[in-house]
Amino acid sequence: MRLATLLIALVPWLPLAAAQSPAPTEADRVAPFAATPESVVTAMLEVAGVKPGDNVVDLGSGDGRLVIAAAKDFGARGYGVDIDPWLVGYATRKAEEAGVGERARFYHRDLFKTDLRDASVVTIYLLPTIMDRVAAKLRAELAPGTRVVTHDYVLPGWPVERVRVVEAPEKDEIAGSRRASIYLFAVPPRPTR
Repeated sequence: MRLATLLIALVPWLPLAAAQSPAPTEADRVAPFAATPESVVTAMLEVAGVKPGDNVVDLGSGDGRLVIAAAKDFGARGYGVDIDPWLVGYATRKAEEAGVGERARFYHRDLFKTDLRDASVVTIYLLPTIMDRVAAKLRAELAPGTRVVTHDYVLPGWPVERVRVVEAPEKDEIAGSRRASIYLFAVPPRPTR
């Protein structure tokens, strides 16, 4: 009986509690964290042709697994940027544990405020609603021919160089699909005047 009385007393306050819940963050709108399956990470790096000497930049790097794999398994170096400071700390610890902390770095920053000019490969798994803004940033900052690899979403208006579909049963619960599409692009030439 006491529980029923308590629930009746709380019912009027439920709308107020819901109104005070945190609003979606920029990270939620741009790239809510979803761990990229290892099979997709490997395929993205293979499709990009990552090799020693490459500088791989992961936009929305989450737990860091892509940059860590680029350093550990492909001999590259690189960095990831993420808007979530907890994920940046976690990725940094995982890179140290993997023995690649000097070649795989992570930064807490807005991807749109990150200078990308030193990248030879850019990897992306962001929501399609911002891919046009990302494409404009890449075109403005990267040298023509720089390789860009996306997971599931294309860069609007850019020609796809290659597509690879990977089985990823882990994605079923998150995305409702057991496959991942990986797209390779090359930064287009700048228009001549």
